[in-house]
Amino acid sequence: MSMFAQMNLPPFLAQRLAQAGITTPTPIQQAAIRPALDGRDVMAQAKTGSGKTLAFLLPMIDLALRAVPPQLEAGTAKFLILAPTRELALQIESELRKYAPPAVTSLAVYGGTPIERHYRALRRHPLVVVGTPGRLLDLAGSGHLKLGAVTWLVMDEADQMLDRGFLRDIQRILKLLPRERQTLLFSATFSQDILQLAQGMQQNPVRISVDPGVNSPTSITHAYYVVPGEQSRAQLVHTLLKTVRAGDRSMVFCDQKYKVRRLAARLGGEVASVGAITGNHSQAQRERTLGAFRAGRIRSLIATDVAARGLDIPDVAQVIHYELPTNPNSYVHRAGRTGRAEKEGATFLILSQAEEHEYLRMVRQLRIQTKKLPLPEFAVMPPAATPPADEQQAGRPRSRRRVEFNSARHHDNQSFRRQDNSYGGSRRIGR
Repeated sequence: MSMFAQMNLPPFLAQRLAQAGITTPTPIQQAAIRPALDGRDVMAQAKTGSGKTLAFLLPMIDLALRAVPPQLEAGTAKFLILAPTRELALQIESELRKYAPPAVTSLAVYGGTPIERHYRALRRHPLVVVGTPGRLLDLAGSGHLKLGAVTWLVMDEADQMLDRGFLRDIQRILKLLPRERQTLLFSATFSQDILQLAQGMQQNPVRISVDPGVNSPTSITHAYYVVPGEQSRAQLVHTLLKTVRAGDRSMVFCDQKYKVRRLAARLGGEVASVGAITGNHSQAQRERTLGAFRAGRIRSLIATDVAARGLDIPDVAQVIHYELPTNPNSYVHRAGRTGRAEKEGATFLILSQAEEHEYLRMVRQLRIQTKKLPLPEFAVMPPAATPPADEQQAGRPRSRRRVEFNSARHHDNQSFRRQDNSYGGSRRIGR
């Protein structure tokens, strides 16, 4: 089966896919769509950029159109999709709107926006609700979202959900759902925790693995530089940003929020076509910056790992790691922002001499080929933008944690919540 037309999808779906230039399914779509259409539970391993979103959206749209429209109470969802971040929830709902007809109504819910907006939107009877666990529980707890009629559940990026401490929230959500339902679980890795979770939420699932292990897309070139000092990091980033072709984009990842703000200001800010995203930015700020980045008004995006998953932005020619990532999974998912849709991409690391040895251990574990590059002649830095007031008053930064290679989840749940409270919406430390 090599064409969507052979999958017995509704003709209009095949037509919309063809209009988008999509005629051949990716491996995860080939493997997952047919069992999903047959009503089977699916447990699928798929790396970032593999096309997994359409692997669950296309059969869901087909099922929604074939089902007899019930007379549902306001706020009653039939299809529920769980996502770890607001960006991924928004992107899934946007992808759904691209292919689904108006009859398949939908709503994305997440923290960082007034909950009253979601109260009002739920009165319009969305069939599909996509959301982060924290906001979904808030809406269900208030009675505005009713989950007792859900027939189809998708949990996307299951490994990140567990990394971010959502297990208890997921278990609470599952108790609100009917036992008779179809459940699809997608994850980049099949850890023991995910296998245990699947046992409690699925029945005799079809298990699919199209990319065993933690690997980076083969269309990405990996290389690194060793710099003599901290000042050289910013100079090298600026030099690399100037090498991309017109129309292409760059993403730069930092481990901590204050470094994102400082680097973006040092590179000239939005006046110099450089934007920034961290968990401290409001939802409106993040959407504005991402919109400008997608449209090409901003050509370089500096971010924390809040932008490492779920963002499908075309023409990202390179990913730059400002320093050594804290774990292998973070490296892989950051790198996955480039080289998408079978395009070539590049990822560059900027390392100190002390970090070089640890990086080489990481790539051996990931079975990635890399090479050391000589430092180029640095381009002249632009005038620095004025840093935000909170950055001017910031205290001394915390020392970097040592990389742990034996586990991709070496931080406990509390540390993740303290690092970036954007995951899961209205979650609070200790909740």
